[in-house]
Amino acid sequence: MLHPHLEKKLYMLSTGSRRKVALAGLLVSGATVTCLDQPYAALDLASIKVIREFLNDMADHANRSWVVADYVADPGLRWRQVVSLDEAI
Repeated sequence: MLHPHLEKKLYMLSTGSRRKVALAGLLVSGATVTCLDQPYAALDLASIKVIREFLNDMADHANRSWVVADYVADPGLRWRQVVSLDEAI
């Protein structure tokens, strides 16, 4: 997905391509806890599918946790827990 852009500087990429670069870094970082704020924003459907598949594959990983912040919980993900802030106050 990013191969056509390998020779470009980061500022030359579209918003969606910059998000893909950032997400790729987060996904391969190996961090114990990774926070994703609206991970699908500015992504095309093919990229959303890749992120969704990755998160589902990692759902039972023993050493990594994923915190996803979004307006609606993606029904395509295997959630361990969903926390809604709608009722807070």
